[in-house]
Amino acid sequence: MERRSFIVSIESVLTGAPAGTPAPADARRLLNHADVIYAVEAESQQDILVYGKEKLARIARSDVPEGARVLRIAMGSDRRKLQHLLALVRDAKGSHDYAETA
Repeated sequence: MERRSFIVSIESVLTGAPAGTPAPADARRLLNHADVIYAVEAESQQDILVYGKEKLARIARSDVPEGARVLRIAMGSDRRKLQHLLALVRDAKGSHDYAETA
C-alpha cells in the first residue's frame, strides 16, 4: 500500500509558495492532489482532520490495501489561519470535514 505524506507550513499553503518537500512543489498543488488533509496544532502536535473522512472510512472498511496521499499542514500559533485553510480546502475540494469541538 502506497502512502505518501507531506508536511508544509500554513504560510506556504496560503501564499502558494514552494512547500519545501524533497522535490519542492507548489503547496496548493499538494492540497489539490491530497486524499487526506490534516492541520497540525503547533503546541500539541495533534492532527486535526480537515479533509478525507470518506477516504479514511473506505480504507478502514476495505480488505484491499489502498493508498492515500496525505498532506499535513503545520498551523503555527495563529488559530485564525485555520478558517483561511478551510476556505481553501472548500474551494479546492468542494467541502471540508472539519468539525469544531465543544
